[in-house]
Order: sequence, then C-alpha cells, then structure tokens
Amino acid sequence: MSPRSIVVIGGNGKIAQRLTKLLVSSGHRHRITSIIRSPSQADSIKALSPELVTPLVLSLETSQSADYTKVFEETTADVVYFIAGGSGKPGENGESALDRTRKVDYEGSIMIYDALEAVSGKKPRLIMISALDIRAPDAPFPDHYDEADRALSARIRVAHPVYYEWKYKADIELVRHREDASGLAIDVAGGPSDIKARLDEVIKKGESDFPL
Repeated sequence: MSPRSIVVIGGNGKIAQRLTKLLVSSGHRHRITSIIRSPSQADSIKALSPELVTPLVLSLETSQSADYTKVFEETTADVVYFIAGGSGKPGENGESALDRTRKVDYEGSIMIYDALEAVSGKKPRLIMISALDIRAPDAPFPDHYDEADRALSARIRVAHPVYYEWKYKADIELVRHREDASGLAIDVAGGPSDIKARLDEVIKKGESDFPL
C-alpha cells in the first residue's frame, strides 16, 4: 500500500498513539496529522515520528466544522480516524460529565460528519472508533449474546452510563448522515475465527443492534 495522508482526531489518547505508531512503521510510513486539544501534548505526539507526524492543536469543544474541513482539504486526507472522547468524566472548566461527553462524543462526532461532507472533491474515508456493546439501551439483548455477554453488558452500562448513551447516539447519527450506510452494527472482538468469514456470516444474517 502506498503512503496515505491520515488525520487522527483525538491524537493524544492511548489508542490513537498506538495506532499512530503502527501507521508510521517501516511497513507503512503514512503521513499523520494528529489533532490534539492542548499545546502541551505536541512534543510527545511529535516524538512518535518527527519525520511523519505533525501535531495540530484544534479542540472539538471550541472549534467549528469549517475548521476541520480546512484541515482535511489542506492535508488532502485519504482517511480520518475519530478517536476523541470525553471519557464520561467532568471537564477541566467545570462542565459536568454529561455536558462534556455530549460535547465531545456526540456533538463533536456530528461536527466531523458535517466537515467531511463539506470537503470539495474526493472525500476522506472516516473510521469511527466506537466501543463494544454500543446498542439501543432499552432493546432486548441480541440473540447471539450468551450469559457472559449479558453480564458484561450490564456491568459496563452501570460503570459508564453517560459514555454509552452519547456514543450510541453518535453512531446512530453516522448512519443517518450516510445514504450508503447499512446501519448494521457489528461488534468485532478477538477470537480464533477468520475475521472475513465471520463478518460475511454476520452480514448475511443481517442482525443489527441499531433500531433504525
């Protein structure tokens, strides 16, 4: 695969930094624009690859959709990863956990959807990092959940109720923004099965956690 221009939103997080290291490895060497919310994070992000990683300070909480469209166009982005999150925790400026998570995980997601649609010419591909068991909170468990799945689902929803509420709503909005989206929600976790074969099997079955 030839090197790509990639934008990572939420670049300072653990998942984002691990992804960035993989993307600039000798086997790939993609150009990364890592969007972070604080100048204090820039040095550690740049250190991931001084040659290939460019930190850019831009906050989902204070910026506008047009700011991100400008970044996507100026970097001629091929792929945009959305890995930002409010973590279900209160903000530094006194925002409640609910307000900050809604602002980052939900409103921030919609802002990026709009920014991508506004890109002139070829639009970047969006890879939205979600979480396991993001589904309608009042819906019955999917048929494929076993007892351990149901117990885990109950535990994480008690532990992170705000995060799961807004992440679910953000995922639903992504489907609504895309005419070509199927709305088929699939959890992908580790296991011994061939991932392509399992995806083909689940897609053919057509069972989804999204009630559209």
